[in-house]
Order: sequence, then structure tokens, then C-alpha cells
Amino acid sequence: MTVIHMPLFTNLVAGIALTLALMAGSSAHAEDRPHLVTLALIDKPWAMRVDVTGFRIHMDGIKPDGRRYLLATDDASAIQLSVTLESVPGQATEQGCLVHLKRVATTAIPATDQSPTRESGQHLTLLEYVLPGKGNDAAVQRHLLACTAKDDVYADIHLSQLGSTTGNHASLHTLLDRLTIVAAPAPSSLDHFRAGSAPYLQGKFALAIPHYEQALALEQANPTLDRALWQLLIHNLGTAYGRAGQFGCAKATFDYGLSQDPTNPLLHYDLARTYAGMNDRDHMMQSLDAAFLHHRDRRGDAHMPDPRQDVTFGRFMLDPAFRRLTEALMQPAI
Repeated sequence: MTVIHMPLFTNLVAGIALTLALMAGSSAHAEDRPHLVTLALIDKPWAMRVDVTGFRIHMDGIKPDGRRYLLATDDASAIQLSVTLESVPGQATEQGCLVHLKRVATTAIPATDQSPTRESGQHLTLLEYVLPGKGNDAAVQRHLLACTAKDDVYADIHLSQLGSTTGNHASLHTLLDRLTIVAAPAPSSLDHFRAGSAPYLQGKFALAIPHYEQALALEQANPTLDRALWQLLIHNLGTAYGRAGQFGCAKATFDYGLSQDPTNPLLHYDLARTYAGMNDRDHMMQSLDAAFLHHRDRRGDAHMPDPRQDVTFGRFMLDPAFRRLTEALMQPAI
């Protein structure tokens, strides 16, 4: 059995996947009308809802390590808000929150005796500190960190305000009232795509496959992803199957993708790489030829990878027929 390796093309797509996984839905501008964001981990029945009315969202998605992350700013008040949900082995505890914030207090706060406090009403462990500005005219920055634990998840909230004074620092505490625990909505295909992309980008393909499978099943029942995300879902799921040695599933995935988009050159290229893993030389060459044929017909599409530099095809470069094909495919169009 041959394992498919990731060529430069796949590394590029992985970078795109990282951007989409982390920042999908992150271009929202500040709005005065009510704006609620729901943060959930894919396997949890609850979620954290955040009222970000008046905030501009910069990031809303899943980090490569699987943490759910939100970053937003209120430009009018010079306030920055970040919320992170992180699953841990075992039970998350109030003591764990206290240890975390004590570590912050000893490493991030210079020359201070401030330590975390407990806010019983909201079940939050809090740490508040002020960092002085640099230079004569530099503004101070007030920070308010909050941590809470539920099941095996820690929720970290970080609020900061530039130029904050003793008189207006209460606004940071008021913002904590905007966070509530609610029942999690049913995960969408985008949610599963994000959840699969986190382990995929770490090379944990067996963990990525179930989420990508669920995303594809939801898309087949009710399409909601745009073309670029849909193509990336097909590519990532098929590639994950291939990296796991499940070439039959990889072929079925790319065959399905091509049934929906028959002239997609990159999906034909993906299929050629799958045939290479299956040691099916003839179908590999047919798919590779089709990939470049459709690429020439779709002149506006992205640059195609060079199969001569793709390690997946490396062992076939000793085959004179395959070498002639790749040399011909890489000739400039007339």
C-alpha cells in the first residue's frame, strides 16, 4: 500500500484551509443593532453566547489546535474582546482557572502584587491589572481576564481597554454580563468543516475524516457552503482518506466531486494522485491529462501544480510514457 504525500499544492490548500477555518464569517463590521455570536465546540450540548453589538469581529472560528476563538474590537471605546473555549482531558475546575490566572499574574504583569479574585455571581475567576504606557504620552492599558469551567471545557475571556482610567474601568466588568451559557444549536456543515480542519492541519487525518464526512452529508442534503469551501471540503476529505490509506473512499469522494463539477481541474488532479496511490498507472495518466485539459479551458483558474515536483508521482518518473506526458503537460500553451 502506498501512502500519498502532500505536495506543494496541498500545502497551499492547507494554508487556505487554515485561513477559512479560523476566519470564516470574520469580516463583520461594527453594528448598532443587536448582534449575537454563539461559540460552541462541536461535541458539546451547550454554547457560550456573546453579545457583540457595537463590536467589529476580526476572527470567529477554530484555531489549528482545536480551540474555539473569537476576537472583536469596539473602536469607539478602544476595547478589545477575545473569548476562547478549550477542551481538556478530564474535568475543568475552578481551581484550574485559578492556577491559570495565577500563572498570568506572575508572568505577564510586571512588578505587581495583584492576584486573581472570585466573582461568585457569574462563577468567574477574575484577574485585573493595568500596564503602563511607554513614553511620556503613551496611554495605559487596563486588562480584565476572566475564566470559567464547565464539564471538560475552560472558557477564557480577555478584555482590554487602551487609555482606560479609574473612572471608566467599570465598562470592562459590564461587558462580562454580555456572556451567557445557552443550548448549542445543531452543528452546520461549516461547523463540521471547521472542526475537521483543525486536526487535518495537524496531520491527524483519522480525526478529521468524521467531521468532513458529516459536513459532506449535510451539504448533500442542504447545500450551504460557497463554491470555494465546497471544493476545499472535497479536496480535504479525499486527501484525508488517501493519507489514511483508504484509497477506495478517496476515489469515491473525488468521483462525487467531479459528478457535481465535471470540469474542475484540481479535482481531476486529486483523482490522479489517488490513482497513483492505488498503483493504477493508466487511470492516473488519464486523470492527469484531464486535469490540465480542463485547466487550459478555464484560463482564469489558479496555477496548476507541476506533477514532476509532486512526490506522489515520483516513482512514475522512471516510466518513459509518464515522463513524456508530464513534460508535454508543462509546456506553455500556444
